[in-house]
Amino acid sequence: MKRITIILFALGMAVTSMVACQRQVPGEPLELLYAAPFETGIESGSNLPGTGIRYMGLSDKGAEVLIDDQTAFKQKGDSLDWKGSPMENVDLDLSLRVLWFTEDKLYVGGTAKVTVRDPMPVAASAPAEVLIKYSNAPVTYHVKKGHYIPGTLVKYVGRTEEGIELEGVEGYPYRKFGDSILWEGKLREHVFLKLNVRVLLITEESITVAGTATLLLTP
Repeated sequence: MKRITIILFALGMAVTSMVACQRQVPGEPLELLYAAPFETGIESGSNLPGTGIRYMGLSDKGAEVLIDDQTAFKQKGDSLDWKGSPMENVDLDLSLRVLWFTEDKLYVGGTAKVTVRDPMPVAASAPAEVLIKYSNAPVTYHVKKGHYIPGTLVKYVGRTEEGIELEGVEGYPYRKFGDSILWEGKLREHVFLKLNVRVLLITEESITVAGTATLLLTP
Protein backbone atom coordinates (compact mmCIF):
# COMPACT_ATOMS: atom_id res chain seq x y z
CA MET A 1 0.00 0.00 0.00
CA LYS A 2 2.86 2.35 0.87
CA ARG A 3 4.46 1.70 -2.52
CA ILE A 4 1.20 2.48 -4.35
CA THR A 5 0.88 5.76 -2.42
CA ILE A 6 4.42 6.74 -3.38
CA ILE A 7 3.76 5.92 -7.04
CA LEU A 8 0.56 7.98 -7.06
CA PHE A 9 2.35 10.90 -5.42
CA ALA A 10 5.14 10.74 -8.00
CA LEU A 11 2.63 10.65 -10.85
CA GLY A 12 0.78 13.58 -9.34
CA MET A 13 3.99 15.62 -9.15
CA ALA A 14 4.69 14.76 -12.78
CA VAL A 15 1.32 15.97 -14.07
CA THR A 16 2.53 19.51 -14.62
CA SER A 17 5.85 18.46 -16.16
CA MET A 18 4.88 15.75 -18.64
CA VAL A 19 4.70 16.57 -22.33
CA ALA A 20 1.17 17.23 -23.55
CA CYS A 21 0.31 14.47 -25.98
CA GLN A 22 -2.59 16.04 -27.80
CA ARG A 23 -2.27 18.97 -30.20
CA GLN A 24 -4.90 20.90 -32.07
CA VAL A 25 -3.76 23.50 -34.59
CA PRO A 26 -6.57 25.82 -35.77
CA GLY A 27 -7.81 24.67 -39.15
CA GLU A 28 -5.70 21.50 -39.05
CA PRO A 29 -6.61 17.87 -38.20
CA LEU A 30 -6.21 16.60 -34.68
CA GLU A 31 -2.83 15.07 -33.87
CA LEU A 32 -1.75 12.68 -31.14
CA LEU A 33 1.92 12.72 -30.17
CA TYR A 34 3.64 9.89 -28.30
CA ALA A 35 7.28 10.19 -27.21
CA ALA A 36 8.64 6.84 -26.06
CA PRO A 37 12.02 5.49 -25.00
CA PHE A 38 13.16 3.09 -27.69
CA GLU A 39 15.84 0.41 -27.91
CA THR A 40 16.20 -2.33 -30.48
CA GLY A 41 18.57 -4.43 -32.55
CA ILE A 42 18.79 -4.38 -36.34
CA GLU A 43 19.88 -7.58 -38.07
CA SER A 44 22.64 -7.31 -40.65
CA GLY A 45 21.11 -6.85 -44.09
CA SER A 46 17.79 -5.68 -42.63
CA ASN A 47 15.96 -2.40 -42.17
CA LEU A 48 14.69 -1.01 -38.90
CA PRO A 49 10.98 -1.63 -39.61
CA GLY A 50 9.11 1.37 -40.95
CA THR A 51 12.28 3.40 -41.57
CA GLY A 52 15.01 4.00 -44.12
CA ILE A 53 17.72 2.77 -41.72
CA ARG A 54 19.46 -0.41 -42.86
CA TYR A 55 22.39 -2.16 -41.19
CA MET A 56 24.84 -3.46 -43.76
CA GLY A 57 27.34 -5.04 -41.36
CA LEU A 58 30.88 -4.47 -40.11
CA SER A 59 33.56 -2.60 -42.04
CA ASP A 60 37.06 -1.35 -41.27
CA LYS A 61 35.43 2.04 -40.50
CA GLY A 62 32.90 0.67 -38.02
CA ALA A 63 29.25 -0.20 -38.50
CA GLU A 64 28.11 0.42 -42.07
CA VAL A 65 24.60 1.85 -42.20
CA LEU A 66 22.39 3.01 -45.04
CA ILE A 67 20.22 6.01 -44.15
CA ASP A 68 17.71 6.50 -46.97
CA ASP A 69 20.23 4.83 -49.34
CA GLN A 70 23.14 7.02 -48.21
CA THR A 71 26.09 5.23 -46.64
CA ALA A 72 27.22 6.19 -43.15
CA PHE A 73 29.85 4.64 -40.90
CA LYS A 74 29.04 4.63 -37.21
CA GLN A 75 31.02 4.09 -34.04
CA LYS A 76 29.65 3.33 -30.58
CA GLY A 77 27.95 6.43 -29.20
CA ASP A 78 27.32 8.01 -32.61
CA SER A 79 23.94 9.50 -33.41
CA LEU A 80 21.54 7.73 -35.74
CA ASP A 81 18.46 9.81 -36.57
CA TRP A 82 15.61 9.36 -39.01
CA LYS A 83 12.42 11.23 -39.87
CA GLY A 84 9.69 10.02 -42.16
CA SER A 85 6.25 8.48 -42.54
CA PRO A 86 6.18 4.71 -42.03
CA MET A 87 2.55 4.72 -43.15
CA GLU A 88 -0.25 7.11 -44.10
CA ASN A 89 -1.06 9.73 -41.45
CA VAL A 90 1.77 8.58 -39.19
CA ASP A 91 5.01 10.53 -38.76
CA LEU A 92 8.07 9.11 -37.02
CA ASP A 93 11.00 11.04 -35.58
CA LEU A 94 13.80 8.83 -34.24
CA SER A 95 16.64 10.28 -32.19
CA LEU A 96 18.96 7.33 -31.55
CA ARG A 97 22.52 6.47 -30.55
CA VAL A 98 24.57 3.44 -31.51
CA LEU A 99 24.91 1.34 -28.36
CA TRP A 100 27.13 -1.41 -29.76
CA PHE A 101 27.34 -3.67 -32.77
CA THR A 102 28.50 -7.06 -33.93
CA GLU A 103 28.87 -8.57 -37.36
CA ASP A 104 25.29 -9.80 -37.12
CA LYS A 105 23.43 -6.99 -35.35
CA LEU A 106 23.43 -3.26 -34.66
CA TYR A 107 22.01 -2.16 -31.29
CA VAL A 108 20.51 1.33 -30.99
CA GLY A 109 18.63 3.25 -28.31
CA GLY A 110 17.09 6.66 -27.76
CA THR A 111 13.70 8.28 -28.28
CA ALA A 112 10.90 7.66 -30.76
CA LYS A 113 8.35 10.40 -31.36
CA VAL A 114 5.27 9.12 -33.17
CA THR A 115 2.59 11.50 -34.44
CA VAL A 116 -0.77 10.08 -35.50
CA ARG A 117 -2.79 12.52 -37.57
CA ASP A 118 -6.58 12.63 -37.64
CA PRO A 119 -7.11 9.57 -35.39
CA MET A 120 -10.44 7.74 -35.53
CA PRO A 121 -10.37 5.45 -32.48
CA VAL A 122 -12.38 2.24 -32.30
CA ALA A 123 -12.18 -0.47 -29.65
CA ALA A 124 -10.11 -3.38 -30.94
CA SER A 125 -7.49 -5.88 -29.84
CA ALA A 126 -4.06 -5.53 -31.39
CA PRO A 127 -3.21 -8.42 -33.72
CA ALA A 128 -0.39 -10.81 -32.89
CA GLU A 129 1.71 -9.75 -35.89
CA VAL A 130 3.32 -6.37 -35.18
CA LEU A 131 5.70 -4.44 -37.42
CA ILE A 132 7.17 -2.44 -34.53
CA LYS A 133 6.18 -1.40 -31.01
CA TYR A 134 6.85 1.82 -29.09
CA SER A 135 6.25 1.25 -25.38
CA ASN A 136 6.06 3.28 -22.16
CA ALA A 137 5.35 6.68 -23.67
CA PRO A 138 4.36 8.94 -20.74
CA VAL A 139 1.00 10.66 -21.18
CA THR A 140 -1.04 13.14 -19.14
CA TYR A 141 -4.55 14.22 -20.07
CA HIS A 142 -6.97 16.75 -18.59
CA VAL A 143 -10.41 15.53 -19.65
CA LYS A 144 -13.48 17.76 -19.35
CA LYS A 145 -16.89 16.38 -18.43
CA GLY A 146 -18.55 14.95 -21.52
CA HIS A 147 -15.23 14.57 -23.34
CA TYR A 148 -13.06 11.57 -24.20
CA ILE A 149 -9.58 10.58 -23.11
CA PRO A 150 -7.59 11.38 -26.30
CA GLY A 151 -7.15 8.43 -28.62
CA THR A 152 -9.90 6.42 -26.90
CA LEU A 153 -13.67 6.04 -26.61
CA VAL A 154 -13.52 6.48 -22.82
CA LYS A 155 -15.71 9.44 -21.82
CA TYR A 156 -15.85 11.25 -18.48
CA VAL A 157 -19.58 11.25 -17.72
CA GLY A 158 -19.47 12.92 -14.31
CA ARG A 159 -18.85 12.60 -10.59
CA THR A 160 -21.02 10.30 -8.44
CA GLU A 161 -21.01 8.87 -4.91
CA GLU A 162 -19.33 5.75 -6.31
CA GLY A 163 -16.58 7.83 -7.91
CA ILE A 164 -16.24 9.19 -11.42
CA GLU A 165 -18.48 7.56 -14.00
CA LEU A 166 -16.91 6.55 -17.29
CA GLU A 167 -18.44 5.54 -20.58
CA GLY A 168 -16.63 3.23 -22.98
CA VAL A 169 -14.85 1.04 -20.42
CA GLU A 170 -15.42 -2.68 -20.04
CA GLY A 171 -17.58 -3.65 -17.09
CA TYR A 172 -17.74 -1.55 -13.92
CA PRO A 173 -17.90 2.13 -14.99
CA TYR A 174 -16.76 3.84 -11.76
CA ARG A 175 -13.27 4.90 -10.68
CA LYS A 176 -11.87 6.69 -7.62
CA PHE A 177 -8.65 8.59 -7.05
CA GLY A 178 -5.69 6.37 -7.88
CA ASP A 179 -7.71 3.81 -9.83
CA SER A 180 -6.51 2.59 -13.20
CA ILE A 181 -8.17 2.98 -16.59
CA LEU A 182 -7.19 0.58 -19.35
CA TRP A 183 -8.08 0.89 -23.00
CA GLU A 184 -7.06 -0.94 -26.15
CA GLY A 185 -8.07 0.07 -29.63
CA LYS A 186 -7.20 1.11 -33.16
CA LEU A 187 -6.37 4.75 -33.97
CA ARG A 188 -6.14 4.24 -37.70
CA GLU A 189 -5.64 1.33 -40.07
CA HIS A 190 -2.46 -0.50 -38.93
CA VAL A 191 -2.07 1.74 -35.85
CA PHE A 192 -3.09 0.34 -32.45
CA LEU A 193 -2.97 1.87 -28.97
CA LYS A 194 -2.76 0.34 -25.50
CA LEU A 195 -3.35 2.92 -22.78
CA ASN A 196 -2.76 2.41 -19.05
CA VAL A 197 -3.49 5.50 -16.93
CA ARG A 198 -4.56 6.32 -13.36
CA VAL A 199 -6.93 8.96 -12.03
CA LEU A 200 -4.87 11.71 -10.38
CA LEU A 201 -7.36 14.56 -10.02
CA ILE A 202 -11.15 14.72 -9.86
CA THR A 203 -13.42 17.76 -10.04
CA GLU A 204 -17.05 18.21 -11.01
CA GLU A 205 -16.00 19.50 -14.42
CA SER A 206 -12.88 17.49 -15.28
CA ILE A 207 -10.47 14.72 -14.40
CA THR A 208 -6.72 14.38 -14.84
CA VAL A 209 -5.23 11.03 -15.75
CA ALA A 210 -1.61 10.04 -16.28
CA GLY A 211 0.28 6.89 -17.15
CA THR A 212 1.77 5.25 -20.21
CA ALA A 213 0.83 4.46 -23.79
CA THR A 214 2.07 1.73 -26.09
CA LEU A 215 1.76 2.25 -29.83
CA LEU A 216 1.83 -0.72 -32.19
CA LEU A 217 2.25 -0.46 -35.96
CA THR A 218 1.14 -3.51 -37.91
CA PRO A 219 1.93 -4.67 -41.46
